[in-house]
Amino acid sequence: MNFLIVRHIHFKEALAGLMEVTRTENTFKIHLVIAIATIIAALYLGFSAVEWLILILIISSVLAAEAFNTAIEIFADYVDKKHNPSIKIVKDISASAVLITVIASVIVGIILFYPKLLILLK
Repeated sequence: MNFLIVRHIHFKEALAGLMEVTRTENTFKIHLVIAIATIIAALYLGFSAVEWLILILIISSVLAAEAFNTAIEIFADYVDKKHNPSIKIVKDISASAVLITVIASVIVGIILFYPKLLILLK
């Protein structure tokens, strides 16, 4: 099988997964809206190339963590539909990964935006 065809198939499946998480997961939608608003603010404030790199990395980290969390939760529910303490722990740990990336993104956002907003408000 041709390498480009294989790559295309994986891209198509990844895009389908992205559409699914966007369609079904409200938290992902919230993160996506915040990401878009943040990008618009960064455009307005004239971020440097380095600031853009940092911003893109932190936004993609939050969205990827949320996608992984959603995948883990769906799989855990498939494995055991009843209340299972072990599955709950797995889901809680998965959710904590999202929380960690969100906290980091807020801190990075403050570091990136605060000086620019101070200048803008003066």
